[in-house]
Amino acid sequence: MDLDTVDLTAPPPPPRAAEQRGAASVPSPRLGARNLLAVALAGALGAGAVVVPAELLADDAAASGRSEPALLTPAGDNLIGTIAQQVAPSVARVDARGAAGAGSGSAVVYRADGILVTNNHVVANASEVAVTLPDGERMAAEILGTDPTSDLAVLRVDATDLPVPVWSDDEAEVGDTAVAIGSPFGLDGSVTAGIVSALGRTVATPGASLVDLLQTDAAINPGNSGGALVDAAGNVIGVNTAIASAGGGNDGIGFAIPASTVSSVADQLLTNGVVRHAYLGVAGQTVDPDVARLYGLPVEQGVVLAQVPVGPAADAGLRPGDIVLRLDDHEVTTMADLAGRIRQYLPGDDLEVTYLRDGEEDTVTVTLGERPDQAG
Repeated sequence: MDLDTVDLTAPPPPPRAAEQRGAASVPSPRLGARNLLAVALAGALGAGAVVVPAELLADDAAASGRSEPALLTPAGDNLIGTIAQQVAPSVARVDARGAAGAGSGSAVVYRADGILVTNNHVVANASEVAVTLPDGERMAAEILGTDPTSDLAVLRVDATDLPVPVWSDDEAEVGDTAVAIGSPFGLDGSVTAGIVSALGRTVATPGASLVDLLQTDAAINPGNSGGALVDAAGNVIGVNTAIASAGGGNDGIGFAIPASTVSSVADQLLTNGVVRHAYLGVAGQTVDPDVARLYGLPVEQGVVLAQVPVGPAADAGLRPGDIVLRLDDHEVTTMADLAGRIRQYLPGDDLEVTYLRDGEEDTVTVTLGERPDQAG
């Protein structure tokens, strides 16, 4: 079990954890109705995309050369065209070759001095990687670092003065314009448009469960992985990573890694060569009105803790049956939301956790640890 990730994988709590406090039983994971889909990594080493049977888990579930934000002025009424003109020069094609075969994806310029970001699954196990810039120039790329947990990788090419897009510092909202730019099926500079259709999604992929993803109905197909998802202001709000599909193609459900996660991971890879993932040390389940009504819980959103093994949360006094309401100043609505928030911190950071126990609200400070599979 991977703690701090997916609520539906959490086992039930110890049988008497709640009874010992005279409270109602802690709910065990409720699978509910889910859609069986194929989650495809939208561009991977090998022929086409890697498609695996999976279940989409919804609510249960100066050297830098970085640009400063700027207002986007549409050319007439063609907002999408204006976005494309602004951002497409910053999106490249990635071709990877290895023992498993050849494949392609996309990448987004992160720094002007030849640094790009893409998906880990685009370059995983590749012995040769090449990047083709929008002007047609093709060059060898070096993999500076990868992070399978977030499905991100950093590449370097021998180039200077690359056009850097604006990487958004703001959280996307449902209904925001979403424009996907990349190289689906090797068709460079392809642009599709839609909206941000959901937030905080968790999907299972061959490498790991990816959390806190943006969902969009902008068409994303094999080869779009590592490309940009852009808002109406021309800011990059995410890096496209996967699609959910019954047949392996675009069905209007695509996923992108939020820009805040991309920046955090890329900066760590560039600075340290590795990514250290913070660890709270809990497993739990999303509280919604149905769960609250079924188990007589006093709130209708949050995360009820099913397991709190030895670790940072237990050291701070959290117990099974506690309902987490907030992390610092952010409300927690789902387990995916909690997991996504934790990934915005570093090991050693202090985090205020507000929770409900026996009808009483309290706050504790947790010093986050490092995920056990990484701690050395």
